[in-house]
Amino acid sequence: MKKAEKNSHRILKVCKDRDYDCVYLNKKKIILGRSGTPEAEAAFVKLQVQVLTDPALSFLNAQQQVTVDAFCLAYLEYAKEYDRSHYYSFKTVVEILLKNFSGQSIDSLNSKHFLILQDKFVEHGASRQYCNMLMVLVRMMLKWGALRKIVSAQVYGEAKLIPPLRKGKTLAHENPSRKAVPDEVINRTIPHLLPTIRDMVQVQRRQV
Repeated sequence: MKKAEKNSHRILKVCKDRDYDCVYLNKKKIILGRSGTPEAEAAFVKLQVQVLTDPALSFLNAQQQVTVDAFCLAYLEYAKEYDRSHYYSFKTVVEILLKNFSGQSIDSLNSKHFLILQDKFVEHGASRQYCNMLMVLVRMMLKWGALRKIVSAQVYGEAKLIPPLRKGKTLAHENPSRKAVPDEVINRTIPHLLPTIRDMVQVQRRQV
């Protein structure tokens, strides 16, 4: 792997202190851990997220453009903590983003790039419904970045221009329709449900 590719996600410059990795932040040396270890890399990622999201450190972002790589790593750290229900879908988005746009400035992306990304979701084998969900997650990521001034609002606006894939108008396959649960199964299940859940099931049955 070329050095430029390996370090394309780094806002901070990693230095060596004998057998340890370190960075200098506000003229202060911070030891990350022993060189080449997962602990050192994890410490670097956490520090980089702080640099990207802390207004007091925003001057570092002005010194160089934030890459797609840096943005994706920062968002995954955020999602791991605050949006665990979608975390693995975000990882899918990040995997495909990096495969196609690694090393590029996040602010260089426009509607053309997002149309390409949508096509890559289809090539990845995702259903039409899941492709549309992944594009929603892309917009969620960019909105998060725009609010924190990591990404320009214009990039977020460009992503919002992409229409969802329509049934019969895309090569993406459809998820099979779900069949209704038979009444006898529901009747056997209801006695074992909590009162609130039982009432919700009964209401939904009346609405069908």
